[in-house]
Amino acid sequence: MAHKKAAGAAKNLRDSQPKYRGIKIFGGQKAVAWNIIVRQNGSKYECGANTYLASDFSIHASIDGIVMFKKKNFKRFDWRTYLKTVVYVDPIAEIKSEKKASSKSEKAPAKKVTTKKEEDVEVKVEEKAEEKETAKVEKKAPAKKTTTTKKATTTKTSTTKAPAKKAATNKEEKAD
Repeated sequence: MAHKKAAGAAKNLRDSQPKYRGIKIFGGQKAVAWNIIVRQNGSKYECGANTYLASDFSIHASIDGIVMFKKKNFKRFDWRTYLKTVVYVDPIAEIKSEKKASSKSEKAPAKKVTTKKEEDVEVKVEEKAEEKETAKVEKKAPAKKTTTTKKATTTKTSTTKAPAKKAATNKEEKAD
């Protein structure tokens, strides 16, 4: 016989450490090479251009650029198609945004003194540009081509009608 009262054993009181999965860099944000873009379990998101998949299925940027997301259909082994999100890094978008930012931050250059010759050259260049613009506006669409068979039939009918009219006028002259 037990000399202590039985107590219930506490089970399931253990908890695992959080994994912190999800999207780390969203679309339109800058990513530096080797940054983690997505932490995931399995392949919910697919790798696109300039990204690679790590052994734990996390997607990393392989170059500096702007992160982009797009939807794409994928076929499985049983020929079913599934819509998945593809993650890619666009290096061109980053360069364009940097150029815009640098052009906005730059101050306007100071006015330089020009001579009469330089002013004349500038005026001539502006006139040539205006002439080109007017020439582009004045261009017309080419005339439609007619078939040769129609022309031949119209000439035949006109030649047959002309003598008939002359004959009718000759009859009237004889009657008078």
